[in-house]
Amino acid sequence: MKYIMFFIVFISVFSSCVNPQKKALDKVLALESKLKLAQDAGANKDLALEVVAAYSDFLLAYPEIESKPELLFKSGEVLKGLGENLLAANSFYKVHHGFPNSKLAPLALFYQAHCFESIEQRLTAKNTYQEFIDRYPNHPYKVQAEGMIKLLQYSDEDLIKQFQN
Repeated sequence: MKYIMFFIVFISVFSSCVNPQKKALDKVLALESKLKLAQDAGANKDLALEVVAAYSDFLLAYPEIESKPELLFKSGEVLKGLGENLLAANSFYKVHHGFPNSKLAPLALFYQAHCFESIEQRLTAKNTYQEFIDRYPNHPYKVQAEGMIKLLQYSDEDLIKQFQN
């Protein structure tokens, strides 16, 4: 009986010592889940900003976490959804530059180019799409990147004229 009581006390003490990193990550993931349920970051700006802040705070507290590229990428996606394309481009840059072997690196570079395009940085967008093609010549988005480069040579007015003809 004495051993059973010792075991119960040991288990309860051990289980109450939850890893603070896991607890913090669970909080971030819970906020992220709320935003996913809401489906539209732009319509839920306060929640989206809270999620971005949670990603940032978590990464500052645990800079060496293995899931850092995924969290940076997700932060970029939320920022992009908010229309904060320059900040999103920075998050995507951190993924493909800091973690070039990550499975998200190619998509991060592609999204970075799209962010530049969204803020009318056409030359930077073109160069970034070209970098994507050069670095990932067999990626499924290569054809789309090539198409974007072709479109970026035209002004908005030229594109409107082309589609009207």
